[in-house]
Amino acid sequence: MKLKTWMTSLMTGVLCMGMMAGCGFTPINAEDTAEESTAFDGELRLILSQKDEYLSYLDQATKASADAHDCALTSLDCGGDMDRQIEYVQAAAESDVGAILIVLADDTRADEVVEAAGDKPVVFVNRIPQDESVLDETHIYVGSDEDKSGEYQGKALVEYFQEQGKDSVNYLLFKGTEGLIHTTKRSERVIQTLEDAGIALTAAKEPIDCGYDRAKAMEQMTVMLAEGLDISTIDCIIANNDAMALGVIEAFKQNEVDMSEIAIVGIDATNAGLAAVSDGEMLATVHQDAVGQASAAVQAAINLASDADLMEGINYEQDEDNNAVIWVPFELVTAENVDEFY
Repeated sequence: MKLKTWMTSLMTGVLCMGMMAGCGFTPINAEDTAEESTAFDGELRLILSQKDEYLSYLDQATKASADAHDCALTSLDCGGDMDRQIEYVQAAAESDVGAILIVLADDTRADEVVEAAGDKPVVFVNRIPQDESVLDETHIYVGSDEDKSGEYQGKALVEYFQEQGKDSVNYLLFKGTEGLIHTTKRSERVIQTLEDAGIALTAAKEPIDCGYDRAKAMEQMTVMLAEGLDISTIDCIIANNDAMALGVIEAFKQNEVDMSEIAIVGIDATNAGLAAVSDGEMLATVHQDAVGQASAAVQAAINLASDADLMEGINYEQDEDNNAVIWVPFELVTAENVDEFY
């Protein structure tokens, strides 16, 4: 069975219950992966930075992948508190878990995670440490190249504006949590891609930090409209994730703003984001494969815990310069291919 088919199978069962309204990620089922998976009688621990829309789904996908290996996995949410996350790592290190999976609350403090984990293997998932020197044979990263996500957003916008004959545009940028490396990379690369294509950019406002939160983006857009922002001068909305893009769209709808001339792009390819692309409300999103990240991270953790080869059972590629980095590709989603991602 090919990897993409296996990933699709993993997505077909357990409902994504209890997430924010409109999340609507494809359901997950571990049973369909049983023939592809090897049993592991140890225990794993997943420590999340928080449970936003995407990370809630990553949590579900990680549990489903562990189930496919007949593996016990417990997840904890530190609520964005890095000190608490370190405490959770220390507790895991003192327990019988075979390996620790972690989505960093603060990607500048990965060295503290490594120290707190002691001799336990660590798999950093989704958020790469800013200091990659902490990565080695027993401390690895599984995730997607964030430069690519912004680049794909930029390419979609370049094609759109070139078709319109525009070489100068005004934009609004809705950013995720300030200081996180993926926020920086997503923001900088989309702008760079547009500028490299010869499109002159003017920010209608300073970048708006909404912490990847839909409600905050909706609130901020509503405030700007109330303060008299002339939306007719805005050519595009760039959002670091789908949740914020959807928050902006909701603000537009509630204020009866005509979105037809505004190109809106997001990242993650949540089902709500896919629906917005399909309906023409968003120009594009970028598929961040939560199931791929989860399955590769669980397999890597099992391999580390059982002294197997790191890449056993993993069909993704290692970084050319650092074998401790495993890349799960991003994919651009537009109206032309959106049906492939439902």
